[in-house]
Amino acid sequence: MLPNQNLSKADAKWLLNDFSKLVGGSIFGKNVDSYTRAINLIRGTKVTRPGCSCEFKLHGQTAMSLFEQHKPEIEKIANDV
Repeated sequence: MLPNQNLSKADAKWLLNDFSKLVGGSIFGKNVDSYTRAINLIRGTKVTRPGCSCEFKLHGQTAMSLFEQHKPEIEKIANDV
C-alpha cells in the first residue's frame, strides 16, 4: 500500500513523467532535490535534503526503491479520471 494515501494526481504524474527519468541514473547534487521530493511525495513525509554528499547515494537509492515498489499505485492515481 502506498504510504501517502493523499498523493495528488499532479504529483503522481510528476513522479511518472519527470522523476522516472532519474531512476537508474547518477545521483549528484543538482538532482538530489528531486529524489528528496519523490521520497516526500511517496511517503507523505518532510524528509530534508541530505547535508553531505556522502549521503546522496543512499538517499537516491531510497527514492528509486520506493518509486519502483509503489509504481503500479502511482500509475493508477495518475490515470484515474
